[in-house]
Amino acid sequence: MKNTPFIATQKNEFHIFAWQYCTYKEMSTKKIIQALDYVAWKQPDHTLDNMKAYKLLWLADRYHLRQYGRTITGDEYHALPHGVVPSDAKCILESQDTKLPHSKEVANEYLEIFPVCEHTYKALKAPNMKVFSESDIEVLDIILSKFNSMTPLELSEFSHQFPEWKQYEESLKNPKKKNGYKIDLDLFFENKEEASGLFKDSPELLELTKEVYHQYKGC
Repeated sequence: MKNTPFIATQKNEFHIFAWQYCTYKEMSTKKIIQALDYVAWKQPDHTLDNMKAYKLLWLADRYHLRQYGRTITGDEYHALPHGVVPSDAKCILESQDTKLPHSKEVANEYLEIFPVCEHTYKALKAPNMKVFSESDIEVLDIILSKFNSMTPLELSEFSHQFPEWKQYEESLKNPKKKNGYKIDLDLFFENKEEASGLFKDSPELLELTKEVYHQYKGC
């Protein structure tokens, strides 16, 4: 059963929650690296397919944004032919330059990144839990409990059902147009009927968390 965060029931604490948003927002790839490490560390061999990692982070960020008014990672999202993808997470696992400030030393400390053709990486040690809030950890665990059993292809196809991909579907399927589009995160606030029930919330909750997101996303 989904827990309702205090913002939905304690309106007088609105700005306290917004302060928490500013406290946990990371303007670097630090939390992205740790989130990648977290979802891989939870696998039996600590190894994870890149595409599956992207989709697990997307689902966690989507859920957390809707419940608390911020994403976990602070990453930018794009709609690509294989679904919704976190931009800097993809760049990290493909050893490319990132948009946010990035420490390759930190990435190399926590992640073993295999050649691009293998599409996998390995968590080298347990993640640094200090970078996460309690809600970050709770949501990552919820997403893993609901979706970790799905294959990368299943998760890719699953992401095609969501508004943030459907918005760009026609263009993505047109060979004369570009094959990637930056996603407006407001689309994450749209409800989606699916088996887990995680992405259908009341208009009242979504109005409040969307207000938090828009008021404090630049802090």
